[in-house]
This record gives sequence, C-alpha cells and structure tokens, in this order.
Amino acid sequence: MSGPPTDTVRQQLPQAFEKTYGVKLDYIGTSGKDNAARLQSERKAKIYSQDVFLGGADTMANTYHAQNWIAPLTGVLTPTELDTKAWRGGALPFVDADKKILSISRYVSVPVVINTDKVKPDEIKTWKDLLDPKWKGKIATIDPRSPGGAIYNVGMFQAAAGYGDDFVKQLYKDQKPIFLKDSRQGTDDLARGKYPIALGLGQLDVDTAADDGLPVEVVMPDLLQTTSGFGFLAVSDKPPHPSAAKVLAQWLACKDGNKAWNDAYGSISTRADVEPPANLPAWQVPKDGVTYFDTNSWAFLTKGVGEATDLIESLIGTN
Repeated sequence: MSGPPTDTVRQQLPQAFEKTYGVKLDYIGTSGKDNAARLQSERKAKIYSQDVFLGGADTMANTYHAQNWIAPLTGVLTPTELDTKAWRGGALPFVDADKKILSISRYVSVPVVINTDKVKPDEIKTWKDLLDPKWKGKIATIDPRSPGGAIYNVGMFQAAAGYGDDFVKQLYKDQKPIFLKDSRQGTDDLARGKYPIALGLGQLDVDTAADDGLPVEVVMPDLLQTTSGFGFLAVSDKPPHPSAAKVLAQWLACKDGNKAWNDAYGSISTRADVEPPANLPAWQVPKDGVTYFDTNSWAFLTKGVGEATDLIESLIGTN
C-alpha cells in the first residue's frame, strides 16, 4: 500500500496489520504527486505494484479517480463496514458518487497560527482582521499554488458570504504576504519571530512546536474548514494481491484498523466508534452544529480547486 511519508505511520501501521493477520504489509510512504507519477509510469509498462491507497484529496479525485485506477469500494467492503450506523453523522463518508473513495479521517484544518510574543490571540477574531495595515508584509502563508491544502483557504474565501474574490485579492496580493514552500521550516521561522502570523501550516508541524513549548498558538477565526489530509481510502482496480487487498481495505475501514491508522497519523476518525487520539488539541475535532467549509466536497475537488487556482494565479502569477 501507499500512504503519507509520516514516520509514525510507516512504523506503526504495517506492524499493527501484521500482528492482526500475520500478513506482511509493504508500506510506501511518499507524496501523492510522487506516487501518482510512479503509478503513471508503471501502468504504461503494464506493471501493477500497489493494492491499496491512502492519499490526499486532489490526487485521489483528479488523478486516481480520473484515470480509472481505482475500483468501487462497495465490492470490497463488507456489510459491517458499510453499515451507516458505524459512521459519524449516520452516513457513509464516500467522497464520489461512484463510491470509490472513502474518507476515513476528518479534522479541522489549521487556520491561523500566531507567534504569541508578537500577536495577542484576540487580535485575530476574523479573517478580515488580517487586512489591518499593520500586518502588511508580515503574514506568511504556504504558497497556494504549490501542491497541498493551502489552496483550500482560497476556495473557502471565494465561497463565503462577505468575503469572495475581492478578499482574496486584498489578502494574497495587497497585503504582500510572504509565500512559503515548506511547512516545517515555516513553523520554525514563525516560532523564532521571523514573522508574526502564518497560514496554511501543517497540523503535525504546529502540534510539535506547541508541544515543545515554542511561542506558537492556533487561533480560530470566523471561517473554518474540514479536511481528511491523507485519510482517503481507495483500492486499485488491478490489485496484485486481490484477496489481501480486500482484507487490508476492510481493516482500515473497520474500528480496529481505522483506530490504528488515525492514531499513527495523528488524525480524527470518521467512524462513530473511534475516539480521537487523546493527545490532539480539542479544536481539531469537528463539532456538531458548526458549519465548516467542506474541502472533501466532490464539486470543490473537481471544479472549485481549479477555480481557486485560476484566481490566485491571475493575482500573483504562476508558480
């Protein structure tokens, strides 16, 4: 299987699966972009090396699904995994109408992160507070033109009442933000006070910095979004080990395997019977009754991301 290049997943997930079933699991930890390129090359040569995929939204929707590399999970999962009562909200968290992609994680994305030596938490109550002239040239953000979830903020602003394209222009162009490529380095620079505010940083990097006692804090403005990170499950349409592929997919979608995945990844399960890891901050857990911008929406993944990318490139150029 392939999944995120996360050390805890690479170490813990194969071990848990092998302990349960006595089946060796070869884990390929890599970025979605790199794995997609690998699969593209292999499939041209009629090579099929991967059974199961855990990947990010854009890769799953616009490469694996678009290229017909994945099979419907309804033919893989058992009635136990397909029981709606097992999942939060009483609905199966399929992303697509073909039921080929299942969201097995869902959490609130890191919104705004501040250096507490430079900014008071109550100074950022809404995203529009970032337009204060005193922050001009001082806001860092992961470049929304780069692969990853930073473009989701742009889509959220486009869709929100009272924000829209004009706000995107004001924030990403007029405020002259600092565009970052690397979340870990960006988090370190924020903690050292190189800039007071950062957007689009990775959850693990921010959590690690906070746990280390560095002066970083997540603040929650008026618009929030949920995502799944690498928590999208799919199965190859041509698995080299069909029976084992079914067992692995069923395990990742059932209570025990799903918990093993989310504990290793540091994420929150979409299953109703899997509690969030105890060490995660409470703000990451989606709350009932709160409206979030859903980055897992099929319409957003297949259309909205492209529209957001077109807008940002029209404002600040191509990457």
